[in-house]
Amino acid sequence: MARYHDVDILRDASGAVLTAFCAAVAERMLGMYAQMVDEDESGWAGNSLAEVWKVAAGEPGSEACAVALEVIEDEASSGENSDVGSSFYAARIVDLLGLSLESALRPDVTKAEFVVNTAETLLSSLDFALSGEQAVIYRPGEQLPPPGPLVSRDVVADAEFFEVLRRVGLGVDVPVVPAAVVSELRRASRDVGDEYGQAVQDVICMDD
Repeated sequence: MARYHDVDILRDASGAVLTAFCAAVAERMLGMYAQMVDEDESGWAGNSLAEVWKVAAGEPGSEACAVALEVIEDEASSGENSDVGSSFYAARIVDLLGLSLESALRPDVTKAEFVVNTAETLLSSLDFALSGEQAVIYRPGEQLPPPGPLVSRDVVADAEFFEVLRRVGLGVDVPVVPAAVVSELRRASRDVGDEYGQAVQDVICMDD
């Protein structure tokens, strides 16, 4: 369960909005992914996520999402992912991409919550790495510290996602997210992703 993000509004969301939300979270993470992997890997991830956005807009894309998800699952089963450094973070971002692809095929609020939780865990880890502090485990009921800068920005980005819908008069139960709105949501998510990409360069340098 996410500690800082509040996405209760998604419990009333349509499949299209759930898919768009998951795509938005993954899009933000791809800004970091581009700093961690080569151009071909980054390009493939971006193209795969573009198919998720298409589904949110009511366009054909489910078949491409299924193919991309199969590729991710095959690579995950190979057990080649590193558990340290930027390779670890890159693998977690691929996990998020996979969850977004799943949402395009079978959207439900549980997947969206898992996406949020995974993103928050990833960003919290990066916040600790950037600050030089040690991660601390907090038990239920204990007071949490304020979120780090990356997690704080992500909480704001969630709010901005819903604000875009409200601004054009759409509720979270809208059956299809219009293409123009999808374009705006994707652009905004990419902008945040660029911020994240700049922030994690120090972490990548520490791995070198």
